[in-house]
This record gives sequence, C-alpha cells and structure tokens, in this order.
Amino acid sequence: MYFTPILPIDIKGNIDQDLLSLSEEVCIKSASLGGSHNIHIISSIKELLRKTNSYYSNKIESEGTHPLDIEKAMKKDFSSNEYDKKLQLLSLAHIDVQKYIEAYFIDNESSNIYSKHFILELHKEFYTKEGMDKFLDIHYENKHAKMLPGTFREDDVYVGKHIAPKFSELETMLGSFENEYSKIYNPSTKALKLLYALSAHHRLVWIHPFLDGNGRISRLFLDASLRDIQLDGYGLWNISRGLARSSDEYKKYLALADMKLQGATDGRGPLSLRGLSYYLKYMLETALDQIAFMSKNLQLSSLGNKIDKFVFLSEQGMLNTKPLPKYSSALFKELLINGEIPRGKVKDIINKSDRTATSLIKALTEMDYLESDTQKSAIRLKINAEFGSYLMPDLIPSR
Repeated sequence: MYFTPILPIDIKGNIDQDLLSLSEEVCIKSASLGGSHNIHIISSIKELLRKTNSYYSNKIESEGTHPLDIEKAMKKDFSSNEYDKKLQLLSLAHIDVQKYIEAYFIDNESSNIYSKHFILELHKEFYTKEGMDKFLDIHYENKHAKMLPGTFREDDVYVGKHIAPKFSELETMLGSFENEYSKIYNPSTKALKLLYALSAHHRLVWIHPFLDGNGRISRLFLDASLRDIQLDGYGLWNISRGLARSSDEYKKYLALADMKLQGATDGRGPLSLRGLSYYLKYMLETALDQIAFMSKNLQLSSLGNKIDKFVFLSEQGMLNTKPLPKYSSALFKELLINGEIPRGKVKDIINKSDRTATSLIKALTEMDYLESDTQKSAIRLKINAEFGSYLMPDLIPSR
C-alpha cells in the first residue's frame, strides 16, 4: 500500500535480525550516556545540543548558522546582513520547535505523533515563528507559490529523480502512514520501535507532503519519534550532526529507500525492501557513531581537564573572548560535579570573602557561564557555544 514495506520484513514475515541487533546496540549505548553526570549538567549539555542540532539540520539544506551566531540571535543581537539575519531566525525557529516537541510529550502523553494532525502542527509551528514569513514564497519548476503553514501542498512536484506522490493522494496517503506506523509491532521492544521511527522518517520524506521544508520537518519529526519511544540518552546526542557530516551519503541512502520493488524476493510492497534495509543500516551506524562521539566527550575527567585549560588560556588572554575572572576554574569544576550550588557556598569553594564570591558570580553570569532561576537562588554551570566549542571542539566547528 503506497509506501510498504513499513519495516525491514521479508516475504516470509521475518524481521531483519542484523538490523534488529544493530538497533538494540543503539538503544543500549544511548542509555549509557550521561550516567556520570548530574541532571543540571545534562540539562546544560542538552541546551547546547539544541543549538548544534539546529545548525546541523539546517546545514544539510546548505543554510547552517554557526552556534555562536545562534546565541547572538537568542539575545536579539542579529546580523546587519539581511540574509544572515534570515538564517539566524531560521535557526531560532528550529530551536523553538524542538522545545515545542519536548513539551508536547508532557502535555499530550497519549497523542499519536504519526497522525496527520501532528505532522501538520510541526509544519505550522515552524513556519509561523518570527521571520519565517520570508520563507513562504516558494519558487520551483519555473513556478511561484505562497506556502501556507500547516497545509499540504496543492501541486505535484519532483525532487531530484524522485517524483513525489500526487497532491490529490496526500490526505489518503498520510492516513495510511498514520494507520500503519501507529501499529507498534511489539510495544515492549524499544529496538523495534527505533526501526519504526527511522523507517517512518524516510517514508515521510518520500511522501513529501509540503511544498517546502520537508527535510527539516521530517528531521524534527524524527526527533519527536525518538522522544516518543523514550530512547534513553537521546538529547545528549543528536543524529543531525552525523547526517550533516555525511550529507551526500544521507541523500544517497534516502534515494535507495525510494527505489521501487526490485524483483520477487525484494519484500512485499511497492517499494524496495533492500533499499529500506540499506538506508536503515546507514542510519543506525550513524547513530552509533554520534553516541560514541558524545560518550568520549562527556567523560567527567576529560571535561574537568578541559575546563582547567580553557580557564588558563582565557586568563592569559589567549582566547578571542573577554578573560575569565580569577577563581573561575575552581567554581566551574565544583559545578561540574555537583550541578547546583547555593550562592553562599561559593566563598568556601574559592576560599575568599563574600564580596569576592559575589563579584565572581556576577561577572560569570554576565559573561553567560552561570545561570540561576532568580538573582538569589542557587547557581548552575551554563555551557554556552564559546565554552562548548573548547570542551567539545568537534561538536561546534571553528569559525
């Protein structure tokens, strides 16, 4: 029916065991991330990764905005160049929709993310954010149209060699998508749910329901799917970085999964089982690569050593930022271990007076290295893009 097989299941009804084993490995290794860190450090890292996820997802579309420029935009410090400002707003929209997705599962525990309603809501949420009206004028195939946020396309299109389904079939096709992917084969098996989520990502790209934004919305949908299956550790890694680093491979494997049935042994459905399997293997291996990358970068001892070096270089004026105040290293490492510290304890950590401790907190807060709920509440470490680019240099590219 339209886009079957929906999973890597052969003509005898057997699931591909190699892919299932690979999926189980992703689930196990993802769950092991962050085990040595407190919830506040994990939260700070996840906040940083929202920015990098936005950067890498947009980079796949050749429109990535550096995380440092994203942070400037978050403070309403936009580029004077209109095109660069437009891309900053694009990144902010992406981050806002990531937050919308995270909140969605708190407020809508029983909702079906494979529904037409949710997919349309993602598109609407994205394209109604500030500045996104600039992306609604679509030029394609010598045509021009004004895209309406949260509505299916009303024209037939092709993308490269892929001829997208007819627009007149979209309602029915998304109904089938919802129906098929809502039937979780075995709810107790997270590895199988992961295969569902990755398969559905391709099928949504293949359907191409919108006039524009299909790649971004499909990757946001994949983020939503991975959160929906409660993939432990997701958020401390994201797949968009891996896809952006091998974007030609990503597009190649998406195209392989587009293939029509290749003979009697190629599954049961109009699309190729082998093509879907090649794509899933690539996606799972990309996920494992990103988990391994973040696992290496999140080691507590490694982060502590990097903090020492970062502060030393900053104090010596060897970085392109304002030098950090004295005693920053001791406070940063204490926060790395404990996560949150009452303001009154800072003087004991640095072994200085209340006045010095207060000045240190004030300076580091203004420099965006500390955060707190109120001006008097406990402080937490904030890993901004500048800090993160030193702690995890392969996560945030150099300028």
